[in-house]
Amino acid sequence: MKFLSLLALAPLAALFGSVNEPMRWEWQTGYRNDDLHWHLENPGDASELTYSEHYRNLQFWENALTVKVIYRSIAVFVRGAGAFGYGPMKQRFSDLDFTAEEPQLRFDTGAWTMEGWGYFGYAVNLTADRLYKVILVPFVGANVNYEQLSRRGSHTSDGEAAGATADTYSLESTLPGSEETTLYGPLMGAFFLVQPGGPMQLEAGYAYRRQHLRFKTKIQTDVSLFSGNNLLSTTEKLESFRSKDGSNIGQMGWARLDFLLSREWRLGLFAQIQYFTSRVLNVTLRNKTTNEDIPQKFKIRWTAISGEFTVSRTF
Repeated sequence: MKFLSLLALAPLAALFGSVNEPMRWEWQTGYRNDDLHWHLENPGDASELTYSEHYRNLQFWENALTVKVIYRSIAVFVRGAGAFGYGPMKQRFSDLDFTAEEPQLRFDTGAWTMEGWGYFGYAVNLTADRLYKVILVPFVGANVNYEQLSRRGSHTSDGEAAGATADTYSLESTLPGSEETTLYGPLMGAFFLVQPGGPMQLEAGYAYRRQHLRFKTKIQTDVSLFSGNNLLSTTEKLESFRSKDGSNIGQMGWARLDFLLSREWRLGLFAQIQYFTSRVLNVTLRNKTTNEDIPQKFKIRWTAISGEFTVSRTF
């Protein structure tokens, strides 16, 4: 409510003087690190974990292009970014019917991601008629994030079986196709722009996001049961599921420091953190081998941290 009240009263900022910043094009390049974790649970109040994947250290080289302008206190901002990277993934199986163990496998992954966001806001000069400026910009806008992950090869875990006839088991895991995560929706927030009057300029902001989630993946396992050196049985299973939901929460914060080389050119440093978590969602795990549908509960958490170098120029 405080944000909406401030936005509604923004036209009164004319009493403090109009804010103008020329159109600026900006290129950003740097490092990004993602942490993506999702899991499945059995349905019911006393849920038990059945499966999870944790991409703990996805490392990207990210590039972005930004256009922004403030004209007569109206602020417009548009940013598009893309990144390519890689990192490890830990796969964990729980609640298996052929063993009391919880096999954990490690995959090497390749990934690429795209994001875009923009806003429309109103700039309020809080320090009118002073040499330095502190400008507040409340805004509303929209965002979209897309990440695709490919898991390479197949991996095997061996252990003790829990059955009466089988002594040991061998579980081979393959992850066919790509795993895709899409987040999109409206956002609102505000940022401060501080211009002390010297060669530096500071900016810090925050945005609250209402996120729609689209997620899909495939899981393939082959389980062999042994008694001594004798193979008793082999079971192949290919499973997949999709999740769609429109009531999730995301947050974003950023800070930057710019050095003014001239009236047109600037160099800077930019840092940003994005965080998203879903609700506990009901999904259907489809066993394509047996055409069986298995109800599950699904939850995903995603964090992205970026640190970039920036070059910008007015036009």
